[in-house]
Amino acid sequence: MSNGFVTLLIGESYLPGILTLGLKLKQLETKHKLLILLDTNSISPESKQLIEDIYDEIIPIAKINAPLEQLKDKLGREELSITYSKLLLWDLDYENLVYLDADVLPLANIDELFKIEVGVDEIAASPDSGWPDIFNSGVIKLKPNKETFSKLIEFSKSHESFDGGDQGLLNDFFPDWIRLKYLFNVTPNYRNDYQFLPAFHRFFNDIKILHFIGNVKPWHYNSILSSDLANFHNYWWNDFNKFFNHDEKLKYKLLNVKGEAINLKFEKVDNVWDKKNEVGEEKGDEDVEVPHIFPWEGKSEATRVFHDYHNEEPEVDKKLNKSIEELKTTKISSPSDKSNLLQRNYGFDNKDNDFDPDKALDEVSKLPFKFFERSKH
Repeated sequence: MSNGFVTLLIGESYLPGILTLGLKLKQLETKHKLLILLDTNSISPESKQLIEDIYDEIIPIAKINAPLEQLKDKLGREELSITYSKLLLWDLDYENLVYLDADVLPLANIDELFKIEVGVDEIAASPDSGWPDIFNSGVIKLKPNKETFSKLIEFSKSHESFDGGDQGLLNDFFPDWIRLKYLFNVTPNYRNDYQFLPAFHRFFNDIKILHFIGNVKPWHYNSILSSDLANFHNYWWNDFNKFFNHDEKLKYKLLNVKGEAINLKFEKVDNVWDKKNEVGEEKGDEDVEVPHIFPWEGKSEATRVFHDYHNEEPEVDKKLNKSIEELKTTKISSPSDKSNLLQRNYGFDNKDNDFDPDKALDEVSKLPFKFFERSKH
């Protein structure tokens, strides 16, 4: 038996994270194997091939679902039900494993984690930034063991996870966990108040792993400019672009994968205007008055006016449509032509006809993050 880094993928929504994680570990020259627990039925053959090109071993799995109602009520995130599949880690034939969530990004070689001794009924992890007396299960060191795996399965049947996901369950099963430094699982997008931000500045150069927790991941944006730079998504984007800029088609495909939310169903939410119209139609009364006052305002007079868009096109829309048509038919051959169009249609006052908006935007995207970008040791 040997050691390895292992991650988990069910469906394609975390595919950009999985690929970037694997390539980053290789770039940092890890000496250990890269493994992935993969639900092969939930991804395309093309995606599977991309994973095979990076990871040393694909371990096919069957999902172990967490109770969906718990996740919905406690976290509001049904998609996390797949995290119970993480229990399968203890059933693998490896001496030691370091598990990494798909939304983590190593900033330095982390092979040192394998030097930390853990027993078969122990786990090593970093404290959670939301409640430091528990650990965050996005980065854990463990020793697989068949007996421990069986205990975990039985435990999951008889114990309710306090947060509905694997983190609550594992914290109850491993109450005396071995504490890793927070530097191995830093969640910069959690909070900026009290001591967190000053400490983040102080220890920034020592950070080993960034963990982009929450339901918004860096790859949910199609560019670094539209992502939340304060949450350090730029680090993920820098590596992703480095690894995939050579193939624009592949890059586009990875950034447009469908998430778990596509499988969720939502009930239609009615509003007072829909109900009024429905009543009017049932009674054959075409003159039913639709209220122009929002119910929560509690006012006797309307503060907002709704235009009737069915009979005639408002003047403002006529101007907008005219501008759009002009932009479609106008031939732009130089930056000055583009500037003139901006000025004429949108009141853009530009005295320098050599200004190129596209070039300026490109330059802005390359601005260094001087406040936090320091040389890594």
